[in-house]
Amino acid sequence: MKEKQEGKVISIQKEINQAQKYIGNKEYSKVEGLKSRIYEKDGKIDSKDKKKFEELYSISKLLSEDEVFSKTSNLSNLPTDYDGKFAKEVKENREQLNQSLIKDIQNKDFVTNDYNYVKEYQPEYYLSLYVSAMGNFEDEDYKHAYNNIEKIPNDYNGQFAEEISLAKKKLKERYEVDKEETEKSNEILTGAQKQYDLQNTKPQIGMTEEEVINKTGWGKPDDINRTTTKYGVEEQWIYNLYGYVYFEDGKVTAIQE
Repeated sequence: MKEKQEGKVISIQKEINQAQKYIGNKEYSKVEGLKSRIYEKDGKIDSKDKKKFEELYSISKLLSEDEVFSKTSNLSNLPTDYDGKFAKEVKENREQLNQSLIKDIQNKDFVTNDYNYVKEYQPEYYLSLYVSAMGNFEDEDYKHAYNNIEKIPNDYNGQFAEEISLAKKKLKERYEVDKEETEKSNEILTGAQKQYDLQNTKPQIGMTEEEVINKTGWGKPDDINRTTTKYGVEEQWIYNLYGYVYFEDGKVTAIQE
């Protein structure tokens, strides 16, 4: 493969013209091949040409894809005032998707279609967040439901403003309840894990008496044999279920299981 020639700016007008022909003939899949060919070229692509081609590529996807998610994603790559060669087709698809979005909200159908308007300046942006949030809510995914609807400003006054305001309050309350329940559940699991770890921890050389009692599963001994010598105090802790622990001056020196 040839190395890129630094500083060289190339035109892709030929590919742009070809993409327009493919779209005009409804040969949308061929635009994909052009995209691969363009990015194999040596040199830096002219920025204006690159923008033109990327718009055409998004249009080919918009007109060929069936899924609403894909159509709205590609529509988000086009300016709302797009007036290029395929302005009529883009406008028709924009209006159809908008009507579909409005209809779904009116019917409270938040799961059939997945809208993906990603630009805040798009008229449908906040409505699509509302649909996504309510879809998450119906799936009991309260965290994402709240995260989506929280992006809609509190002073939003567009379409369905009243419904959105009520939903924001509802989803926030449910999210906070779910968050509290999750935290309590995690505390229980953490406590259970700590108890399990404690029960499965054995005495170790060098531990103090308090550590053996409080930080191991052996706990308090069943009996203690204590011997005092001129060198100090020696103890044998007897555990009927586990074995023996030997201390000298309050520290574990040996363990017998």
